Amino acid sequence: MKNKNLLKITSHLRNFIEKPFRERSKDSKKNLIIIRYILKANKKLILNAISQDVKKSIQDAQMEFKNSLDILNYVIDNFHYVKKQEKFVFKNGDVGIVSFEPVGVVAFITPWNYPLLTIFERLPFSLACGCPAILKPSEFTPNFSRVLRKLFNFNPNLKKCLKVLTDLDQRTGLALCKDPNTSLISFVGSTFTGKKILKQCSSTLKKTNLELGGKNSAIICKTSNLDFAVSKVINAIFENGGQACVAISRVIIDENIFDNFVKKIKIKVKKMYNLKKLKIQIPATENQKRKINSAIKHIKSNYSQSLIEVFNMGSKRFTPIFVNCKNKKNFFLKNEFFFPIVTFEKFRNLNDCINMVNAAGYGLATYIFSSNKLDIKNLINRLQSGRMWINCSLKWSPALPVGGYHLSGKGRDMGKFGFKTYLTTKSLYLGK
Repeated sequence: MKNKNLLKITSHLRNFIEKPFRERSKDSKKNLIIIRYILKANKKLILNAISQDVKKSIQDAQMEFKNSLDILNYVIDNFHYVKKQEKFVFKNGDVGIVSFEPVGVVAFITPWNYPLLTIFERLPFSLACGCPAILKPSEFTPNFSRVLRKLFNFNPNLKKCLKVLTDLDQRTGLALCKDPNTSLISFVGSTFTGKKILKQCSSTLKKTNLELGGKNSAIICKTSNLDFAVSKVINAIFENGGQACVAISRVIIDENIFDNFVKKIKIKVKKMYNLKKLKIQIPATENQKRKINSAIKHIKSNYSQSLIEVFNMGSKRFTPIFVNCKNKKNFFLKNEFFFPIVTFEKFRNLNDCINMVNAAGYGLATYIFSSNKLDIKNLINRLQSGRMWINCSLKWSPALPVGGYHLSGKGRDMGKFGFKTYLTTKSLYLGK
């Protein structure tokens, strides 16, 4: 996209911010209700586009659609979190006011794996706060992007505050980062690309909100219900074919139950697959196929003595692999596969376990399985992870924020914190 064209778009969107608070708030809620109507009226069209682009089943696409709609309803029902101002009276009788304002035009750069959900974890909160938005969906979701443009860009109300871009390549992302009218870049994707975005935004010192990669761990304590833990870990390993930012890629197990747990999970995976209760999904994009094919070849060549199981399920070329990771961990810790390539590691005690998880440098999601309340409390307090599941997996609510620590990003979305992301403040001191 040419910078002049983008500048024209962002200049037009900035006009929405200039409206008075009450008018802007009224329009924002109206626009969210319009978006909800558009989604419901065009559900089949959206589902087919997602399924076609991401190669997920219509059933999985329906779940993504439902979750996105739940978030939108949460925002519509909780507009009271969008504050106008707070007032303070000081000891000397003077008055202070904190005025909350929209941060500005927000550009959303979102991935292909959950094309609708990753937008709606963010967009409704932005619009509720009065921030006009630009959407740059992934270049790997052409059908979905085309549907969004058709549904949103020509609506007379939405065109004042929302634009879905036509050009979706990396040059457009760079132009957004350098655009003077864009105040915040919200990005969901790899840590590698997140670092590039931070550099590209440095010339304008834009605010950035980044949800990045994660080497997500499941911690299996010796007091856990092993059969239950096995079931939930499998669920989180194979979520969306492993193509999920919160999917489990490390299983860290108390050394006293390591062999038993590994035996159980191998048997359970095979049984579920044979009963057609487990779907092995081929990578969705050609780039992802090349990446996974290369990783599998490397693991088979260099870690043959450490292989727990090469399952050869679904596709021998793209097969889930479990590895006993005793040493030479760097290859696995530095690569986010986005596929069921999973390492299994032992820990001696809780301190050992915590150090192993935190040392990875990522902190997006952790799964804890234990029946010891003190151990659970210790893990919660000391693990550096933005999202934690305790004796469950992948349950969620729009009221809970999402985001990570360290290499897994910065900032939070969803919940009441999701509104704060898109507001900035002015401090007013009123003398007598």
